[in-house]
Amino acid sequence: MRGIVTEPKTEGRVSKPIEGATVLTEHGDVAVSDADGYFTIHVDGDRELTVTAPGHVAKTVKVGAGDDLLRVVLVHASGGEVIEVTGKAPEQTKPLSYQLTADEIRLLPGAANDILRAAQILPGVARIPYAFGGLVLRGTSPRDTAVYLDGIEVPIAFHFGGITTFYPSYMLDSLSLTSGGFDASAGRAQGGLVTLTTRQPRRDRWRVGGSIGLLDSGAFAEGPVGSGGMIVGVRRSYLDTIVGPFVEDKTPLPSYWDAQVRMSFGDPTKRGRISPLVFTAIDRVASDDVSVTSLFVRAAAPYLRVWGPLTLHVVPWLGWTQLTFTGEEDNGIRNTIRRPTLPGGVKSELVRDYPWGHIRGGLDLDAGYLAKTEIDAGPTGPQDLGATVWWTDLALWAETRLELAENRFSVKPGLRVDIYGLSNEVVVDPRLNILQRLTDKVTLRQAIGRYHQPPIPADVDPTQGNPGIDSSYFDQASLGIDAELENTFASITGFAGYGHRIGVTVPDPRSNDQNVEPNFGGLGPTFELLLEKSLGFSSYRENLGRARTAGMELLVKRHVGRWFLLLSYTLAWSQRTDDVRHPDLEAKGLWRPFELDQRHNLNAAASLGLTNWRFGARVQLVSGNPYSPSVPDMNGVPTTYPFAGRLPVFFHLDLRADRLWRRSWADINLFFDLQNFTSRRNIEGREFGYDDAHPLGYDEDIPGLPILPFIGVEFAPK
Repeated sequence: MRGIVTEPKTEGRVSKPIEGATVLTEHGDVAVSDADGYFTIHVDGDRELTVTAPGHVAKTVKVGAGDDLLRVVLVHASGGEVIEVTGKAPEQTKPLSYQLTADEIRLLPGAANDILRAAQILPGVARIPYAFGGLVLRGTSPRDTAVYLDGIEVPIAFHFGGITTFYPSYMLDSLSLTSGGFDASAGRAQGGLVTLTTRQPRRDRWRVGGSIGLLDSGAFAEGPVGSGGMIVGVRRSYLDTIVGPFVEDKTPLPSYWDAQVRMSFGDPTKRGRISPLVFTAIDRVASDDVSVTSLFVRAAAPYLRVWGPLTLHVVPWLGWTQLTFTGEEDNGIRNTIRRPTLPGGVKSELVRDYPWGHIRGGLDLDAGYLAKTEIDAGPTGPQDLGATVWWTDLALWAETRLELAENRFSVKPGLRVDIYGLSNEVVVDPRLNILQRLTDKVTLRQAIGRYHQPPIPADVDPTQGNPGIDSSYFDQASLGIDAELENTFASITGFAGYGHRIGVTVPDPRSNDQNVEPNFGGLGPTFELLLEKSLGFSSYRENLGRARTAGMELLVKRHVGRWFLLLSYTLAWSQRTDDVRHPDLEAKGLWRPFELDQRHNLNAAASLGLTNWRFGARVQLVSGNPYSPSVPDMNGVPTTYPFAGRLPVFFHLDLRADRLWRRSWADINLFFDLQNFTSRRNIEGREFGYDDAHPLGYDEDIPGLPILPFIGVEFAPK
């Protein structure tokens, strides 16, 4: 059900909404009111809700599952009764995770109401050229970060080009970004974690909502189904249709579809709650004679059961991923190449709470099948190339949390043991998290641990990959302090990491060609980093690389009254040594900057609400990426100096305006999110070229994107 919490109406003025009010059901479900006082919470049958807010008298109200909009009025506590509500607090003995709610996303200029694009403003996240889809955390590769939706790993988190996330934000509840130091429950990632949580469907009645935008449109419907609830959504882009008449026929244009079904049945404290879900995304970049299509589907049935201090959570899932390339030759013959992957698995954990902490453990099983490359070459008919790859990965993990000094100090040691089927390895990752509460509002956190990551199936392909490649791993440590003050959250965290046995592309010993193009940086290698895991590119790699990272992250987030402010800053160093066997690479074995090494990354965003309007701006200032300058000799033959240069500082400006109409039956929001006001003047890369003014050649600047207008209307039924 949906509700609003306000103060009493005063003479001549409307009632003031209360932000941060806590709404608690009899079964322990909790919701918190947003900046406009609204909240959403599941109510099964006739129940009592307890509503509290700092400085106000608590109130208990009776509601029913069929009720529409609930209005709760809280008076100030002066002279009145104050009721204190207590419950189990979230477990805090872990590294700092940066949080963004669905409501905060709408306050961030430059996010275009998209939750993963909003994550790119957080500390520790590097800027990617052209805002291309991907998350680079603390100097690790995009393939080192795992994205999870309700416990299911997502193979491709962004639609082509990073335009938007695979899952619409109006069907999500929150985002949590952990840049490193996560506990033993998560594995197979040596960078960071992004956890997306879907929202519970409302069960009181059926309602329809969605959005209409300049680039895409979507719709959702939610309501009761039997004893539970369901929410269904679909979204389609039409950039190709709009732009198509204005470009040449052979210009590749992107388009995408995505669809979602999310259900919820039962009560965790009775017979358990099961939440089946299915989601899919289809991306296509096509012109008249060539197209590239990626598709994935995931289906799961998370189950949650609570017996007093004992909690069981199980997530079984299945999936299908496929990349398809279609091209048409001059004679009209069409060639199609595709390679499907069928993964699946189950994650489970069992937690036993005690007065002194908890004991927690679980099992994590993944298995799958990578098919042969299927080729349909016109008259020659279909054929298969390469080899199939089967794998099974199994992990067992356990941890315990000990709370001392009246919960002022807690320590959580953990151990994870993984058996990797692709590389036939058994790896052991010890991890430790420590927390000290210096005051009621200030917390000190430390984390240290080892994080292994197995090769992807394409890495061990017997025909194009290296069946002998092993896992890589990072040793990580962090120390941070954070404070939750009135209307303000602030944190500062120092981190360091060292990577071992990083996979590096080298000459294939099975081939007669023993040369390999060295990694000189630039846009090509950067995009390869982004796509190699999600699209499963095969290449021959060996565990020759090493990495080292260090830095500091700062975050200040303040939301008070009509103002929302967010400031993030990252100071970081990220280096690699590849040891590539290449006769012309003088830097062999030496440390070099990582392709996306950015010493300074500053983001500042602010928005101000004025009656029904809200205006905001975002500024980003980032050190330029390293690149390899080329200098021509007297004959015009260029000599490349690997990673010896750095592009100019990147300055980015976004502007946003929202107009909100509140009606008894829905909220309607018109938004203008105008991005890249200054990006066209920035330099995204440099490549060696020739023109009349430079007959011997020169390094030519590659400009940034033009202004991107994200304009749309959102319809949120009440």
